[in-house]
Amino acid sequence: MGKFVIAVLGVVSGFVLAHLVNQTPAGKMAFARILATVNSLRTGFRDTYR
Repeated sequence: MGKFVIAVLGVVSGFVLAHLVNQTPAGKMAFARILATVNSLRTGFRDTYR
């Protein structure tokens, strides 16, 4: 039970930290780059599958 609580606290703190980072201009640029990379990979996998 203790490990589960620690895992939940870790996930919640990760979301809070990501929210705070996303409020800065550099953070917005970093998340935009990450999202562009994920979209590119997803498109590549989809095209390869077809």
